[in-house]
Amino acid sequence: MAEKAEPSYTELVYDVLRSAKQPLTFVEIFDAVNQRRAITTKNPKATIRNALSQGKQLVSLGDGRYGYLPHLVEGSLLRIPLTEKKPANHPLVFPDEVRHALWPSFLESQKRTNRRPARLSLPNGTEVELTLQGVGQHRGEWGSPMPEGLRKYLVSNYANAGDSVLIRVIDGEAGRGEIRYESRRKRNAAAVEQRNREVADAAYQFLRTRQSINVPIWDLVIALLARGVYHSDVAPDPLETILRADPRFVSMGMLGWVLAEQMTPEVAELVERRRGIEPFRYGAPLENVPPASPAQAMTGYREEASPMPSRRAMERSMADIGAILSQQEFASIDEANAFLQNLLSTGGVPHRAAQTPLDQAQDLMYDAWESPNPRERVRLAKQALQISPDCADAYVLLAEETTRSPKEAAALYEKAIAAGERALGKEAFAEDVGHFWGILATRPYMRARLGLAQALWAMGRRKEAISHLWDMLRLNPNDNQGVRYVLLGWLLEVGDQAEAGKLLDRYEEDYSATWLYARTLRTFRQEGSTARARALLAEAKEMNPYVPDYLLGRKRLPSRLPATIGSGDESEAIDCAVGQMIAWRTTPGALDWLAEAARSERRHGH
Repeated sequence: MAEKAEPSYTELVYDVLRSAKQPLTFVEIFDAVNQRRAITTKNPKATIRNALSQGKQLVSLGDGRYGYLPHLVEGSLLRIPLTEKKPANHPLVFPDEVRHALWPSFLESQKRTNRRPARLSLPNGTEVELTLQGVGQHRGEWGSPMPEGLRKYLVSNYANAGDSVLIRVIDGEAGRGEIRYESRRKRNAAAVEQRNREVADAAYQFLRTRQSINVPIWDLVIALLARGVYHSDVAPDPLETILRADPRFVSMGMLGWVLAEQMTPEVAELVERRRGIEPFRYGAPLENVPPASPAQAMTGYREEASPMPSRRAMERSMADIGAILSQQEFASIDEANAFLQNLLSTGGVPHRAAQTPLDQAQDLMYDAWESPNPRERVRLAKQALQISPDCADAYVLLAEETTRSPKEAAALYEKAIAAGERALGKEAFAEDVGHFWGILATRPYMRARLGLAQALWAMGRRKEAISHLWDMLRLNPNDNQGVRYVLLGWLLEVGDQAEAGKLLDRYEEDYSATWLYARTLRTFRQEGSTARARALLAEAKEMNPYVPDYLLGRKRLPSRLPATIGSGDESEAIDCAVGQMIAWRTTPGALDWLAEAARSERRHGH
């Protein structure tokens, strides 16, 4: 019988912090690990620091100490807003902090992930179970189906939209706690507002200590939970709600946050790029969930009402900034940045005056995108076309929100493209190739091209659809819209090995799970189970080990893509599997090869 292998240093660090009753300093952790197993590497301290950095539940408290997240979340009081008229009949949707408090291992590697149900006690003594699943009515969220005991409790309290349920974490490791209802009428607004300020202040201080200008919301949530920010008798609003209401914070898109004081023109451009890609990476509905309209199904996402300006409406601010900067002369970028910072601190950027009918029509479209009322959006789009028939975005909105078939949508997108071509003029297509999307005036045209491609694909006109996307990448090789992810899935689905290879090579620095698993599949199609194919599969699984379970059907895909997607985690695996499921399943032997690789790993103890 083979001897049992010694635990790794990472496992020992976990064991040390898990067994500790309080956070420990680095020296205390190092000594405790060394007592369990002598640290014989060339650089022992670097070995332990690396182990600490690898553990998603091993959290720095910012004061030289480290703690074990399941212990640190204990005592936290968290709020889940109820947003539906009859909330007892709907799933619970978890804010980020609730998910990480009840499932601290959410971001962990597969062998350390524990998705056990959370068991919570109601005030009447009834115990209810919450499970972690993909739920939500828009982009998709993590949450739980409404358990029967909680449903009855909410019905008995006449729960309605605007009320909340509050959760107190008792045992983070076991997922135990208490849950109770809070009526909006009994909400202590002043106390909650004070707690919101405290949470916002803690978030601000944390972001100021980070070197990165883009901090994922899950990193911020974990830091605040670990540092005891939620240890209180008053539950604050969800962190995302707090951040969006506080002018000190700016959403970077793709679930990242930055301080407003760090915004420069370069950062603003990055924000726009990320928000352009965001819908395709974080918001695509699956085929079995009907979207709001056929056009939304074709574009792969739906817009949702939000107190924050939409990605498209944000272009108004960029246009305003461009207009005022064009009237200035600066000696350096620093001088331009200082000018903008002064504007922002003294009332903001003034709105530019519309100079042409097209400018007036485009302003109406910005108003339309900011409106939560679908009828008002459509009315404004039609009004915009009366002012200027060259307003491509008006046709785009009508295609997205008024059509009943891909054919109807395609007709409107074709009108949008013609309008965009008239507005831009022939010179743009000769002189600005490679810079489309970076030039604001080209964006309506690019939106229309993508919409038409999606409509053509849905109509079965696949060669035409693919041709449109290739041409879009010619016009905008930076791919702010995430076109390459759509195109890669289509090329794999139609079996065009050469073109898929060309696309993979063009963006060879893309190390997302989507890119690595696509490269693996393409190689398997060409060579079978060769050493190179197996090496690529190993590389892909090292980047994200969860994808095969979804491709093989061992795990069920949620009805929506998760709201939070992190590199290498299970949410990214869902995103990848959705885009490549058809290609893998229609490749002879691919799933059997994937399954055999998994069995081989288990036999060898990997």
